[in-house]
Amino acid sequence: MISEYFQKVEKKTSEVRIIAEKAIEFREFDIDEGFVKGKILFIDGSTLEFMEYLNGEARLKYRFHYMNAKGALIFRYDNAPHFKVSSFPDHKHTSKDVTESSPRGLLSVIDEIEEIVSGRTWR
Repeated sequence: MISEYFQKVEKKTSEVRIIAEKAIEFREFDIDEGFVKGKILFIDGSTLEFMEYLNGEARLKYRFHYMNAKGALIFRYDNAPHFKVSSFPDHKHTSKDVTESSPRGLLSVIDEIEEIVSGRTWR
């Protein structure tokens, strides 16, 4: 059920210590279909703007745009069919190029950002 995923998102974004502010909108269209979008501000001033449209386990559309405090792109995951990579339509934008990527969800993207902000890794 989509409401269970929404609860996981709410729990994760409430527990992650690097989140300074969040504005998240949840829309349930059917028991298994819904939309989540929003913006998260992290303690280092970086931001994540995101959107996911889900139907059951399938992520039909998604966009995760992560920027530093000055608004410069750090990474962007999406599945818009505009880049022909081996993982088409899933791909990752960085400031230098576009590469293949597995499908992403908000929870895993927050985990990746948590590693970056906490200084454990730089991507």
